[in-house]
Order: sequence, then C-alpha cells, then structure tokens
Amino acid sequence: MGTATVAAAAGWAATAYRLRMRTRQLARAHRDPVTGLLTRTGFEAAAARTLTKANAVGLLDLDGFKPINDTHGHHTGDRVLRTIARRLDAELGTTAITGRLGGDELAFVARLSDLDQLDRLLSALTAPITLPDLGRPLHVGVSLGITTVTTPAPPLNEALDGADLAMYEAKTHRVGWRIYTPQPIELPQQTVHPAFPHYNVSSFVPEKMPKR
Repeated sequence: MGTATVAAAAGWAATAYRLRMRTRQLARAHRDPVTGLLTRTGFEAAAARTLTKANAVGLLDLDGFKPINDTHGHHTGDRVLRTIARRLDAELGTTAITGRLGGDELAFVARLSDLDQLDRLLSALTAPITLPDLGRPLHVGVSLGITTVTTPAPPLNEALDGADLAMYEAKTHRVGWRIYTPQPIELPQQTVHPAFPHYNVSSFVPEKMPKR
C-alpha cells in the first residue's frame, strides 16, 4: 500500500472517529445525565415528530420532593428522580416519548390505552421508594396534567400549555390527575371519546381549567 493510500485511509479513519464522537456528544446532550430521560431540547424534537401518533401529552411534577433534597441531600434527590423516571418509562412503554423539562418536572407524549392507565401510572410513581442506605422508605406525590390529542394534532407548545393548566388544577385540588381537552366535545351517551376510542364517554368528564 502506497504512502498516499495509507495517509488517505488514516484521514478517513480520523474523520469517522470524530463523527462517532460528535454523535455520542449530541446524544448525551439530548439525554438528562441524572434521569436518563430526554432533555427539554431532545424531548421537544422527538415529541414534535410523534405527536400525530399519540392521544395524550402529559406533564407532571413531584410533590414533597424539595423536603427530600433539603433533608437527605441532592445525591438522594437525584436517586429519587432516577427511580421515578424508570417507573415512568416502565409504565408508558417503549413507544412513549419521555423527558425531564427541568427540576422535578417531567413530560411525556404517549398513546394511552384508557383513562384507567392514569390511575395505574400514579400508583406506580407514588409507590414508596426504598434506598439501601436510608432507614425508611421515601414518599413523593405526583400532580399530573394531561392534554388530549385528537386529529389534527395541536402544536406541541399548545399541548404542553394545556397539560400545564391541568397539572395546576390537579395540584391545587390534590386530586392526582386532571385532563384538559382543547375544544369542547359534545358526544351522545354511550359513544367514545376520540382520544380514547376504547373508553366510554359516559365515564369521561372533561375538566374545566381555571384561568391563571
């Protein structure tokens, strides 16, 4: 192999290495180092691409998280966040997009099977957290807001705004979760809600969101 050929091969190898490293750096930039969830930037990019396949955009934050940080330190707080993130991914499945928008605020875009799944999700997220080096389990609450997604899908920022309103309502009234429906839906009894085709509308009550 000639000198020129060797030099060219070395140049291509170096370029390929730099591209691989850049790809890894970009992937890390889109992943939150504490939870492993997407960062806000990564979440917004991925969610916008998949919103048309979803029927729900969710926003949640943790109630009682600050006292854990204050009492046990940020290292313990980070482990609590990681536990919640793993539970969120486990409950929503691999097709959901999940992210940490900042602090203890998490978000997701998903296709929920029915509204009962929200109760199951809250039960999983609020189950006691046992850490080996602590003498007792830790408890956090969750306030969850959902925007229903129908056709045509709204812009992601509008869906998140609706979920934020619903989350505020859930937190204010300490009710776990609330749903925001962007447009009033009037359906006859015994028909289905368009965002949840397997859920009877007689059991679905859209929540009226207060102005903030």
